[in-house]
Amino acid sequence: MSKSVELTVDKVIKGGLGLGRLPDGQVVMVPRVLPGERVLVRLRRGHKQYQEADLLEVLVASDQRVAPSCPVYDTCGGCDFQHVVYEEQLRLKNAVLGETICRAGLCREEELAALMGAPVASPETSGYRQRIRLQVAEGRVGYFGRQSHSLVPVSRCPLAGEGINSLLVELLKSRQFQSILNLASAIELLENPAHNSVILLIHYTRKTRPAEHQAAKLICQSLPRLAAVLFSVEDQAKGPCFTEKGEVQPSELLVEFSLPAELCGHPLTLALEPGGFCQVNLGQNENCIKLLLDWTRKMEPAKALDLFCGMGNFSLPLAGKGWEVTGMDMQRSTIRSAVRNAEIAGLADRCRFSQESAIKATKRLLAEKATFDFLLLDPPRSGCAELIPLLPGLNAQQIIYISCDPATLARDLVGLTQAGYRLTEVRLVDMFPQTAHQETMVRLERE
Repeated sequence: MSKSVELTVDKVIKGGLGLGRLPDGQVVMVPRVLPGERVLVRLRRGHKQYQEADLLEVLVASDQRVAPSCPVYDTCGGCDFQHVVYEEQLRLKNAVLGETICRAGLCREEELAALMGAPVASPETSGYRQRIRLQVAEGRVGYFGRQSHSLVPVSRCPLAGEGINSLLVELLKSRQFQSILNLASAIELLENPAHNSVILLIHYTRKTRPAEHQAAKLICQSLPRLAAVLFSVEDQAKGPCFTEKGEVQPSELLVEFSLPAELCGHPLTLALEPGGFCQVNLGQNENCIKLLLDWTRKMEPAKALDLFCGMGNFSLPLAGKGWEVTGMDMQRSTIRSAVRNAEIAGLADRCRFSQESAIKATKRLLAEKATFDFLLLDPPRSGCAELIPLLPGLNAQQIIYISCDPATLARDLVGLTQAGYRLTEVRLVDMFPQTAHQETMVRLERE
């Protein structure tokens, strides 16, 4: 039987885990706790330098603790911080970010206050997700359990928008939907803000058949809020795709959202095809764009390079402020969306987009002896370590780096400082309230 012990939580570290120590000094990591709490835990798994534990009881609670809003919070692996008041969530995440930066040798602890501004709070702390992905097992949908691949069934998620939750309840009552689920590995629900509708993306384990096509069409006919059902085989969002009227091309189906006129100087609508990337928290996405434009305001608009441009989320607001933007991305559908968005916005003369990897594009630009005044880096979670040694040759005076992973962010920032850039500002942007996930924006200037 696993051993139960009492301990005091010293601090919260990356991943939202609390760190405490046994009487012999061994480190113990336990979820769903807060600094200063006295807790009873069960030791579960030992490692060379620490032990994992499960929380059994909070003996002395922090005054920052609140009751979680989700009934499956204790078992679901989706959230880490529903037991924490929101202001404390921001403080904990900012402390983890600051510690990560210091441990990487990027600054001293006494310099953090000058380097890190206040965290950018999310406009909404629940109901903010424009997209959710649910796993499927034996005809049930839900999230994986905490530190496991056991399914925790859910019929609504407090982080999802109300349109998604309402549709999910209706889908779970549908016999046609249940028949489709039998061979699905996961589903995604994508809210389409401009059309007040939801798109259902179903990940399938084999090619679809006529019976599933007919079921998809019937689901759309019976649920007015459901705009389309799109099948994805082996994670390739290529269709087939069905609406209430029948089959359509996936490229005809667009998720659209608008940015306010006061943000970009004029109204701007961005669209992307289902399966393309956009931020799940659209309100906080606006704050990221605002911070980007604030940081570049002192620069005379000239030539900007967006090496992970997606559908133009940052490129087009920059172009609207007078920048000449070159953007690259590997995904064909997002480049198609970026070109279309620029044309509709009347910004095509200031934007040039191409489907290319960041490394291939940078090498080509260096061979062409191209230079840029400003670089924007918004890479995937794995970062862009291989790209960094190439960047000095582009001669940019300023770089803005956007990251969703503190570890790869710190690694890449070390590389950028070694390449001749210095950190000038770091901001936590809380894209994912109620979770330990972090979004960070960093401004660097050339030495």
